Amino acid sequence: MKNNKQNIAIFDLDETLTKKGTWGRFVALSIKSSPWKWPALVVTSLFRQVLYMAKFAPREHVKESMMRRTISGKSKAELQKLAERFADNEIANGLRLQAKDKIEYHRQNGDRIIIASAAVDLIVEPIAKKLGIDEVVCTKMAWENGRLAKKLGGMNCYGDNKLLMVKQYLEQDEGYNREQCHITIYSDSRSDLALMRWADVGIAVNPSPRLLKEIPKYGFALEDWDKSEG
Repeated sequence: MKNNKQNIAIFDLDETLTKKGTWGRFVALSIKSSPWKWPALVVTSLFRQVLYMAKFAPREHVKESMMRRTISGKSKAELQKLAERFADNEIANGLRLQAKDKIEYHRQNGDRIIIASAAVDLIVEPIAKKLGIDEVVCTKMAWENGRLAKKLGGMNCYGDNKLLMVKQYLEQDEGYNREQCHITIYSDSRSDLALMRWADVGIAVNPSPRLLKEIPKYGFALEDWDKSEG
């Protein structure tokens, strides 16, 4: 019997395709020539992180506090130029060894390929484009009169929000039918547990210690993309 299912491969970005997280390093790049901004950035970010860990503030407040101390108010053209530079460096130096090969495997198989990331569109979209990926689900930035606003432009694409946003994105397609799709998720983080459980196949890529503990419980596959295959 012919298999009419559509194969969809969804890749997390930070520490799955890339070796390190992108947001903090992008922010650091943005103030490289303004060292006086570092003390306030570090103090504010740590304070917001503590509030988030103590469940007194949502995770997006950490991002927004870093934005306000560094890139809010900068022009869209300036930040897009910086993001292109950052993306070029990630493609050249920041990807896990097998990242491109895994993407190419799905491309050759005719699969639909999506990056789903908590990172912001300013960073994710140019990286995805350079990897030949047109579909992205991620945190959106907001712009006011051509300059970056002080708040995000929507939900932080993290945890349960990421699953919700992926579902909403797929459901925009008139022909989408979850029962007619075979979905594979690649992630390093336990924050993607809801997404991985929803998928047909969850693959833990160089997983964090917290995700590593969940592998036996949910039967996720385990892969090390920092080793050459064969």
